[in-house]
Order: sequence, then structure tokens, then C-alpha cells
Amino acid sequence: MTQHFRRAFTLIELLVVIAVIALLIGILLPALGKARATAQLTKCLANNRQMGLSMTLYANEYKSWYPVMPVPGPVTPANIYSNQSLYGGVAGLFSLEQVGDGANKCYGGNTPGGDQYFGGNRTPLMQPYLDAFGVLTCPADRQDRWFGLAYVAGTTSNFAYPGASVLKKPEAPGKDQDVIHYNISYLYIAGLKTDESAIINPAPIWGDETDCADVGTKAWYRAGETAPGTITAEATFAQARSAGWYGRVDNHADRGANFVFTDGHADWVKDNVHDTFFRSPDPGGRTNPQNINLIDKNRSKRVQTID
Repeated sequence: MTQHFRRAFTLIELLVVIAVIALLIGILLPALGKARATAQLTKCLANNRQMGLSMTLYANEYKSWYPVMPVPGPVTPANIYSNQSLYGGVAGLFSLEQVGDGANKCYGGNTPGGDQYFGGNRTPLMQPYLDAFGVLTCPADRQDRWFGLAYVAGTTSNFAYPGASVLKKPEAPGKDQDVIHYNISYLYIAGLKTDESAIINPAPIWGDETDCADVGTKAWYRAGETAPGTITAEATFAQARSAGWYGRVDNHADRGANFVFTDGHADWVKDNVHDTFFRSPDPGGRTNPQNINLIDKNRSKRVQTID
């Protein structure tokens, strides 16, 4: 009777197999990571395009104006465009019952059925123009912050108070109550129209936010450059001196951001956002055709960035 013996792997052969597998993983992981980042970037760009379309539908019914939330007090640009954050920031365009995760609520979150705008309107401005809330969250968004009482009514410098910041993981909203600023990955630049003779090139209206309070045109505080746990008023003011850039913890890190513009096209912006679009006229005579102040030197004073 003949016996057959199966030959086992030697230790050397086993180590060689493990080394080959490790090498393949090392080669494939960067490629897979790059493919994932590209897919997230593409989805984010599509989100921006969809929001641009929704806002254009709104503007078509409101004399070419993109949505502006009503505010109490005098009807002046200074008052209107310094108070667009009164209803929980950009979330106020989509929900007046901002419950979020229930632990950290915002405008109307403690009022069953939600609150209202100044004047009594209880229908969020963008509600009729958006079918679902999934476009409000970028798949690359890893974190956002809830700032508590950081938003100060009537000011254009709404910074985080020391100790007020709570780190959140954004979740795509499924219903009105889920729509709250820390579940939204984007910011909105209120105060623009679809077509203005005083603005040469299309202006950005909606795009990737930063991990800080984006209020006013000197937003993009490069929060990722601040050590974890130190998002304070002092740190934010220091960052504001070089405002305009994205940080390492933002949606697409410090590489740049997707934006949709007043003509409906969406594109990647990698330069300093503030300097490119909102910088005051340069006394040295240098021009930037994308700056909204080229013809009307005060045009950027009549917009407000909210997130």
C-alpha cells in the first residue's frame, strides 16, 4: 500500500508569501486611497452643482436674488448682511427646527414644530427647491464644531468663545430636524444675484466650509492649523489675520475646495478664497477679474458668509 504525504510550507516559503502580500498591500493602498479621495471630490462637486441649480430656481422667482433671510431692524445692507446667522447659520435656509443629535441643538431645536423667521414665516426658504438633504454633506467631511453661544447677533465677528467648541462628526441629514450646521459641509455667501452688471465674472455662492465659524468675507480661518482643543477666540482672531485659506482638517484638507458660481458652473478653487473674490481694491493698481469689487469697490460689504 502506497502512502502519499502532502508537503507543508517551510518557514522560509511562508515568510516569502507574507512579504509578497505585504508588498502588494503597500502598492495598492495608496492607489485605493487616491481613488476614494477622487470619488469623494466628484460627489462633492455634484453636490455643489445640485445646490447651484436649486438656488437658481429660487432666484428665478425672486428677481434674480439668491436667498436672503429676513432680519429684524432697519432694512439696510449693514443690518441685513451682518445678521444672516440669526437662524442657526446656513441651516436656517433649510430647517427652522434644528435638533441635530439632540445633545447640541440650534435654532428652533427646543420648539416642537420649529421656530419662525422674523415676520412669522415658518417655511424654510429653500424647502420648496430641494428634494432631499443628502447634498448638504460632503462625503469627505470628517468633523465640524458646535460653537454654542459663539454667534453674536448684530456683529460681523462671530468667533468661538474659549471652551465653547464641541467636536462633531457630520451625518447626512435625513429629515428637517437633522439639518443643523454641524451636519452641513458647506457655506453660503448671501447677498448675490444671478447676474450683476457690477460684477465682471461669476461669483461663488456655495462651497466647502472650514472647521470653524465662517462668518463675513474674511472666513476660512485655517482651523486645521490650530492644535486640537485650542479653537478659542484668541486663536481664531490670530488665524483671521491670514484669512482665506483652508486647513488640514477641512473637507479636502488644505488643497482647496469646490464651489458653485452665479452662472451655475461648479469648479475647484485652490487659491486664497478671500483674496481671489473679496479683497478690497488694491491701491497699487493690480486687478483680479474674479474680484467682485472691481467696479463697485464696496460690493463685498453687502454680502455675508454663513455656515
